[in-house]
Amino acid sequence: MFYLKLAINNIRKSFSNFAPFILASTVMFVMDLIIASILFSPSLAKMKHGATTTGTLMGMGLFIISAFAVIILVYSYRFLIKQRTKEFGLYEILGLSKSQIARVSIDELLILFLATVLIGTIVGTILAKFLYLILATLIGSDYFGLDFSLIAVGVVTFVFVAIYFLLILISSITIQRNSSLSLLKEESRGEKEPKANFVFALLSLVLIGAGYYMAVTVQNPIEALTKFFIAVILVIIGTYLFYLSFTIWLLKRQKANKKYYYQPKHFITVSSMLYRMKQNAVGLANITVLVAMTFVTLAITVALHTGVKDVTNQAFPDNTTVSTTLYGITRDKAESVIATTSMNPKIDIDYSNANTIATIAPEDSEIKMDSQSSNQMGKNYANVKILNREDLVKIGNDSLANISGNEVIVGSFNGKTTAKTVNWMGQKLVVKDIITNLKNVNNEISGMKSFYIIFPNQATMEKYINDYNSADKAEDNGSAFNMSISTNVYLKLDEKQIDEFKDQLDAQVSKMVSNKELSESTYVNTMSRKEMQSVMNEFTGSFLFIGFTMGLTFILGAGLIIYYKQVSEGAQDKRNYKILQEVGLSKKEVAQTIKSQVMMVFFMPIALAVIHFSFAYLMIKKLLEIFGVTNGGLILGVSAATILGVVAIYFLIYKLTSRVYYNIVERP
Repeated sequence: MFYLKLAINNIRKSFSNFAPFILASTVMFVMDLIIASILFSPSLAKMKHGATTTGTLMGMGLFIISAFAVIILVYSYRFLIKQRTKEFGLYEILGLSKSQIARVSIDELLILFLATVLIGTIVGTILAKFLYLILATLIGSDYFGLDFSLIAVGVVTFVFVAIYFLLILISSITIQRNSSLSLLKEESRGEKEPKANFVFALLSLVLIGAGYYMAVTVQNPIEALTKFFIAVILVIIGTYLFYLSFTIWLLKRQKANKKYYYQPKHFITVSSMLYRMKQNAVGLANITVLVAMTFVTLAITVALHTGVKDVTNQAFPDNTTVSTTLYGITRDKAESVIATTSMNPKIDIDYSNANTIATIAPEDSEIKMDSQSSNQMGKNYANVKILNREDLVKIGNDSLANISGNEVIVGSFNGKTTAKTVNWMGQKLVVKDIITNLKNVNNEISGMKSFYIIFPNQATMEKYINDYNSADKAEDNGSAFNMSISTNVYLKLDEKQIDEFKDQLDAQVSKMVSNKELSESTYVNTMSRKEMQSVMNEFTGSFLFIGFTMGLTFILGAGLIIYYKQVSEGAQDKRNYKILQEVGLSKKEVAQTIKSQVMMVFFMPIALAVIHFSFAYLMIKKLLEIFGVTNGGLILGVSAATILGVVAIYFLIYKLTSRVYYNIVERP
């Protein structure tokens, strides 16, 4: 009981020291509980739309935020221990054994854990209900009541039991390994001036440069997807080495420059940063990485959600309400099949097409169609839609160049091409014109570059498709791919008629397949504009919710690290600046020096994070193409708004925490 009372008194009397850790612990518990409450709530199963997608994304979000909670709480608690080591040393001098001191520390952690669970559960449950309403609105769900989940509280509590057990180990090991004298000196112990390592300084620039190069040279979305995490790892490692080695090397160079170094503000700033750079470097790198992660997370999720409308418009040209793709059915046959339904809807747009994979020459001068391409994926491969000019003119593309014979028109959905020829199974086709857009044609949502090849008419298109299939079969290379003509049909139907139309069309096609009027591989896919909008909202709404939750968590983590840095550096700098004033430095000169150092410490991470994001921008654009978001203006606008928003929040953190630093340093 004695140890428990001592622990309670310690928290009460030193609450200002415990407060940041309690805040960090409670906030991380709340963020975890919000995600878990939605994931494990019975309400998720009652959603009409989005239950599966939302559940998967919430599970991923819970794992990431829980892992981040471990990092933040360990970082916070180590700082708290450093503030209290002098107190622990005094306990030992006064007669308490190390095991008894550890017992007090454990009781403190148990009290903090109970406070975290109690406060976090109340606040988290309330916020979860509110944020669930936002999530339901984003994904278009019709169920807005979030049922309380005891499982969610249990899961998050279990995660924090594991985290606090780790903190108990850290506390016990720190107390056991240090003598009373070392504990008394620990709080004021500074870092030794680190040595400059030119090799690691150079390596930091090489790693960051390699990550930047991968980002700006990526050619297609599939390549971006495979290289994104490699580039991120390279830049993160390079960022830590940049602060740990390159900045030290640069400061050493400045110190060697006598003309620059022997000025009051430079002398103090350079000496101070060198003296504790190892400690500062890790904190600055953490802040840079967290801010950059916030930029990327928010930019991708916001752009994805706001780009849904464009994706839907691409899939449904001319404001049509229903899109039907009849696979393996030519246009004339498709029209007759649709006419058999009782609604006999008016066909707004229809055109024949076929899809395959083609090889793009490295210099992009030739599109090569061969049977090997259909089995391979890579940066030199592209998705190709085969069309004919005859159909395209009928649906509004009357400005297309006239072509005949072996002439074709090529274009691209999400890339550029300078192809002069098309090698079609050994037959050379001449590219007469290159276009950038087609009216009323569904753009492909593809992880690769996407092109279209336009033949003069339906007959010519069918001839070359038959040549392709015949050559592929003759080569007998193991390819099971058989290019077939399909028909895209766009209709205008009343919402009440859509389901009945789908049922009748599916039944008619099945009947014709059974009667051998159509091939066994023939099938129909029908989707309404409203249905596609709902499917897209299910994914992007959940993704946006997780993105904002993670982004908020990252920026709060960065703010917490900044606060700890300011308190830690302020306590050390107070003694140094007092000595400088005693030897003749004016108060004004001290204030200028303080401002110079604080500005450098604060704005170096945000500047480097913006640079990181700028180079990642091209790769982010490619990743968004996988989901059909190709509007460059939209992505750029969202990215710029994200940077401005995060920088504004960062500046607010700077203003608040810099006051803490100034108050500590300037306090008499």
